[in-house]
Amino acid sequence: MKTLQEFYEEVKTSDELKKALAEAAKSGKITEFLKAHDCDATADELKEFVAGKVAQDKPVELSDEELENVAGGTGTGNSVGCSGMCSTLCSDWACLC
Repeated sequence: MKTLQEFYEEVKTSDELKKALAEAAKSGKITEFLKAHDCDATADELKEFVAGKVAQDKPVELSDEELENVAGGTGTGNSVGCSGMCSTLCSDWACLC
């Protein structure tokens, strides 16, 4: 069985696997996809792993508006939410949010 790190490295270098993973994510079949590719992990474990890699590999920068909202500004409540993480994840693999 492959570890999540081994699976990550494999997918990172294969456009075909990236596309297949995106399709699995869209259809809610990530766990099945992992098992089919000899990786014994769940969709939640993969999401957590990828989020950790993204945080480790790519520092997230906030816009001035987002910083103001974090500092107690008048934000709409959704300025940093899922869209920021999704765009980062999507650029590496597939949208897993």
